[in-house]
Amino acid sequence: MNPRWNAHAPIHLWIGVSLIGAVLGCGGGLERGAPIPDPGEIAEVAVKASGATRPARVVFEWEYADARGNLRGEGSGRVNPPDRFRLDLFSTAQGSLRAVLTDDVLDAAGDLENIELPAPPFLYAMTGVFRPGPERPTEGFRSGNFEVLGYPLEDGAMRYFYLRNDRLQRVEERQSKRVRRRIEVSWGEDPAWPREAVYRNDVTPSRVRWELMRVIPRDRPFPEEIYDLASSR
Repeated sequence: MNPRWNAHAPIHLWIGVSLIGAVLGCGGGLERGAPIPDPGEIAEVAVKASGATRPARVVFEWEYADARGNLRGEGSGRVNPPDRFRLDLFSTAQGSLRAVLTDDVLDAAGDLENIELPAPPFLYAMTGVFRPGPERPTEGFRSGNFEVLGYPLEDGAMRYFYLRNDRLQRVEERQSKRVRRRIEVSWGEDPAWPREAVYRNDVTPSRVRWELMRVIPRDRPFPEEIYDLASSR
């Protein structure tokens, strides 16, 4: 079943996405403060400190917007820390999407077609998990009250992770002075799970938002087979 896009309700939303992309996507130079002597050490500490420590089911609301309109609905996540995520998204358009993120690899299936999910480092970031990849940062500096770690990409762009007290707050992907993709993470009272995360692709452009509704901890991990889409539903 193909999803029914809501092409009317998102008019203000889409104008907002476009305007924000036009203003913030141009970016400008990074605000660089004092260099961090050992950014690799900061990264190691942040990787160990980020994310949940217990298996859990999470329930959230989500929204996706691009030039066609927007989709929204509810979702459920089954999480085995530190890096196994199974996401099941259900929309008001009567479509669904299953996605699995394990070991920095994303796999998805379902009838919500042409939905651009964020790349693994951004998708991890939406859950509060700092997973920049296997490489060490090539630069680190302070920017306001953030510690910023920079990682080069194959096409010459840079991906910057903004940390505060070892907690991920923002991720930006920059080509020269232009911000191409970014995510803002908002935290509430739960130290392990963000209250809300908003991802924006200023190239497409598109927008993904999720808002946490509740977390249900588990004493035992979820069965490993749920993280294989070919053998589970």
